[in-house]
Amino acid sequence: MLSVGRLLPRATGNRAFYVRCEWNVFLLDDANTLVDSEFSLGVLDESPCVIVESSGGANPARGVTRRNPDYNKLLGLLLQRLANADARLTAVLLDSNRVADISISDRTAKLDHPYPIDLSVEDIDEIRRMMGRAVAMMHRAPHAKTGGNAQKRIRLCLDRTVSPPQLLTARAGTELSNEITDDHAPGHTETEQAYIRKARIGQGQFRSLLLESYNTTCPILGISNPELLVASHIKPWSACTNQERLDPKNGILLSSLFDKLFDRGLITFNNDGTMIISPSLSSEDRAKCNLHQVPQLSLSNASEPYMEYHRVCVYKHT
Repeated sequence: MLSVGRLLPRATGNRAFYVRCEWNVFLLDDANTLVDSEFSLGVLDESPCVIVESSGGANPARGVTRRNPDYNKLLGLLLQRLANADARLTAVLLDSNRVADISISDRTAKLDHPYPIDLSVEDIDEIRRMMGRAVAMMHRAPHAKTGGNAQKRIRLCLDRTVSPPQLLTARAGTELSNEITDDHAPGHTETEQAYIRKARIGQGQFRSLLLESYNTTCPILGISNPELLVASHIKPWSACTNQERLDPKNGILLSSLFDKLFDRGLITFNNDGTMIISPSLSSEDRAKCNLHQVPQLSLSNASEPYMEYHRVCVYKHT
């Protein structure tokens, strides 16, 4: 994804780490212009989804500009690119913190169209407007007199996994990838851009926190030579918000071989830490990689959502 934002340090004990501050993940419109609204990829009950962040929050008196002003444009582009990827919409969920404890059924948007919705045969703009009308009416204050906010944080649940390149732009390919990179960050200082580049490849503060968390040891092989250890993201960089990209709970410290297996989706882990081996890996290669004697990985609760994404969207099931 393309990212624009600003990193601010926050002290914690005797060290500082970087936190998210008004940081967005963008895509490009059909004219290759950045769309100023944030989204990310995720999973819910082992089903892939796209999360669209809410719009609003402007306060001219305090000089605060509106958050995610291109919400409708972003949503329309995402729906069109999901249609191009042959993805069907299985549900639209309200997904703000205020409704986090409400049942899925009570925060599912009731559209004038039955789920699942085959986006490839629908009028995308009409589907977007229909979603806005339904979302605006959901969980309003009892005596609200306005039409409601149609640009809330929502989760688009899908019947198939989509990859970031399928959503990024209408013309994703070699030409585009040569023009821009995942750490594209207009408006940043050179220092900030260097930090982003280091985080993307598992270096800098992200790596330091993982080395500390894992006691500079691969939890699978026990290798402790730092030169042989890779600080890898569990949920891939291109599918994350920037907050997730900098979260050490979205990291795992592995030896080079196991990092490659994990990155390619040839292995993954259950929440109890047991390894799952892809059926696409031959029995001969499994034996050579010594995958039959792998210890159970210890995962924190905060890492489980990231690993769920890896199991559903990265792991090669066939």
